[in-house]
Amino acid sequence: MYKKMINEDKTIIKISVFALLINLFIFVCFFKNVSAYASENYGKTNMSYIQLMNYSIPSLEVVNYKEENTDENNYSLKTLLLETVGIDIYHPENVISKELACLGGIDLKDKLVDNDTENDVDSFNLNDKDVSKNSSDNQNSGKVANVYDPSLKQTLDESKPEVLIYHSHTFESYKPCKNDSTDPKKSVCEVGDEIAKELEENYGISAINDNTINCTDYNNSYARSGELLDRYLKKYGDFKMIIDLHRDASPNDSAYCKAAVTTKINGEDVAKFMFVMTRKNPHFDKNMSIVNGLVSISNKLFPSLCRGVDYYDYGINYYNQQKSNNALLLEVGSNINTLDEAKGTSKYIARIIAQYLNSKKANAK
Repeated sequence: MYKKMINEDKTIIKISVFALLINLFIFVCFFKNVSAYASENYGKTNMSYIQLMNYSIPSLEVVNYKEENTDENNYSLKTLLLETVGIDIYHPENVISKELACLGGIDLKDKLVDNDTENDVDSFNLNDKDVSKNSSDNQNSGKVANVYDPSLKQTLDESKPEVLIYHSHTFESYKPCKNDSTDPKKSVCEVGDEIAKELEENYGISAINDNTINCTDYNNSYARSGELLDRYLKKYGDFKMIIDLHRDASPNDSAYCKAAVTTKINGEDVAKFMFVMTRKNPHFDKNMSIVNGLVSISNKLFPSLCRGVDYYDYGINYYNQQKSNNALLLEVGSNINTLDEAKGTSKYIARIIAQYLNSKKANAK
């Protein structure tokens, strides 16, 4: 009887070990797929590993990783898990297509994404006059938006710069570059140069665009840019507006993602922009007073150009917004926008800034 129990226990142990090995094998295979997917679509292979570990061993998240310490985190474990089984939250038509396929094999993606085909429209015999064009994007493209307002131009005083632009992630670039470029003529630095040029030449607002490289050590980018900002504050005192200029990152270059970060004004495709702000920094209310003013002006002058505000509690070092009442983080376009589209936005951003700063001066007189 005793030997029989021992044999049964050994059998149970063998089965348990075998089941454990099977599960481990499945996990490894699955992780490789998730990691490969993250690498291919997001260029952040290590992030999938980190998120899996955080879910498995929560204590590691406290000592090793916090999601709020990662800028432009555009994917999650949930997203990766869903997409490995064929569910892409950024492409809901894929799910619908799978359901419609059993009813006749309709390829909904082709129907929705291919904007170049005219067969669908012709089959319904629709003319331009039959379509109501009331979206904000169509309103922008269907009318002439006044980019410049000569009444906003003031006398330029270069002795005291009013606007400071710098770049915590100096290498962030646009198409045709893939993601990053050390060439300032292909990155957010070029967009900053355009904004500064527009402010000075058309509105008499003295502006500095600093192209100092702050991202050689990506994890310490905000610490380095914070030191740069401290030097400027020591030299000039506070500025009327301090902009950490970035670009966003999209999960892919589908038509849906491109539409989310691009609009048409005066017949020109331009990149949309948005703000990223930190709630817990001690200057949040003052920072948001400026941001809300800029958003309001943008929505009035150029509907659909501004994507609004993305909030973090702390961000990384508050994104240095604790250093001034007038500090903000601005993202112009995404990695799927072209450099021309991002530069095209510069004149509109300059007009919005000038409207905010110089109209205040005029009212104060």
